[in-house]
Amino acid sequence: MKNTIIKSTDRYLAHHGWLKSYHIFSFADYFDPKNVSFWNLRVFNDDYIDWNSWFWLHPHSNMEILTIVLDWEITHWDSMWNKAWVKKWQIQTISAWTGIFHSEENLWEKQVHLYQIWFLPTHTWNTPTYKDIDIKIENNKLNLLATNKQLDWVWFLDSDVKVYYWKYDLWAKFDYNIEANRWLFLYIYKWKLSTNWVELSQWDQLRYTQTDTYDFDANSDCEFVLIEVSM
Repeated sequence: MKNTIIKSTDRYLAHHGWLKSYHIFSFADYFDPKNVSFWNLRVFNDDYIDWNSWFWLHPHSNMEILTIVLDWEITHWDSMWNKAWVKKWQIQTISAWTGIFHSEENLWEKQVHLYQIWFLPTHTWNTPTYKDIDIKIENNKLNLLATNKQLDWVWFLDSDVKVYYWKYDLWAKFDYNIEANRWLFLYIYKWKLSTNWVELSQWDQLRYTQTDTYDFDANSDCEFVLIEVSM
């Protein structure tokens, strides 16, 4: 596998009327044998959910599920008797393990925008768990949201990953080192970013699979999710 940049126009759009979902990897009715996962990153869906719409109660098992709410609020119910209102700039994690049923509803008179991200777990068949937490995004800083390390200020996931949200001002520069046996996935939320003289625009993605230090330049104010995975 080699370093790859994938343009926004190459995303798969599943339009269900009430739900518009861009599938970055094979999911539901979309299947591409060359695009099933990015090592232990299994699903990345960019979802837009209309008002008074919902994902019906449905099951998951043996999967780490991370949701990042970008606009408005989603109402959560599950089979462990959790009920939560996950708001903008909160994250939700579900360790499905032996199995969980849950439902997500949009009760706002606005469209909800969120990322739904699934990871293959390190362990299987443990007791499922649910968590949600506020996140604080600082400009021009690497904001670690979730990882498999037990740290006080980030959320634990039972998968060997690091999930960051970065928000950079115009002309900011930074670099990121990919160590051996690690891969890097990046998805642009807003505006423009350059890497190694190639410009990425809104909703573009890159997949780095080669050990190196990569340089990035913010061509405008920009926001993006960056996920480091293990191979």
